[in-house]
Amino acid sequence: MNHNPIETCQCVIIYRKSWHSSNTYSSSCGHPAFQILCSDDGSVAALRSSAIHVLGIDYANNSFIVSHTRVSAVNGVCRTDFNMSSSIALSPFTISRRNRALCFLYNCNGTEPHGRGYVNVTSNCSTPIFAYLGGSYYWDSPPPIATGRCSYTYMPVLRAEAAVMTAASYTRLLKDGFVLEWETDTIGNCAACIATGGECRYDNDAVAFACLCPDGRLRARAGSTCAGESICIMRRGVHAQLRR
Repeated sequence: MNHNPIETCQCVIIYRKSWHSSNTYSSSCGHPAFQILCSDDGSVAALRSSAIHVLGIDYANNSFIVSHTRVSAVNGVCRTDFNMSSSIALSPFTISRRNRALCFLYNCNGTEPHGRGYVNVTSNCSTPIFAYLGGSYYWDSPPPIATGRCSYTYMPVLRAEAAVMTAASYTRLLKDGFVLEWETDTIGNCAACIATGGECRYDNDAVAFACLCPDGRLRARAGSTCAGESICIMRRGVHAQLRR
């Protein structure tokens, strides 16, 4: 993976893969899910209406590196008792299986597992919390580990980082984030639009990808390009490109 880091969020709009702006929205820019909002000082780029910060983008693999503010801040381990998948519900994004699963166990009441790989990460938390670094992250079927009678959650973390770390490095792993992906066939084929002389747009009324052609017409029919050819079914979204 080659995720281009976002060092400074310059609030400009380029109509290709992702788009970002100030706290305003125009349907001509792209699918709302791909709007990236900049902080006033340009130091933070966040997905619209979410606690997810964008740290880097890999255009070739249709993915972001992101972190969640709830767990990436100081003492974030104390706030890992939630389902990360709920943060992207009803969006075109999925948590990549290229991540590894960092398991946090709490409410154990003395039943917490012991042994190699289990780490007490309570630190400044009000109740005991333990961590274990598992295998690949599958939100619907997490890697099996011993959990005693504890409550537990799985946080996705970067596989490359996890390969040289252990659960004891939990703070760094949570801060460095995880990979979030989108499928091309769920957000529209912007490349096909551009190849026929168009510019990628999003039609709010049609709730669909649209191609703005040189003649000024906005073709929002599924699969439309400026050549009028049906390339594929484009159900939602628009590619966008983020410039640093």
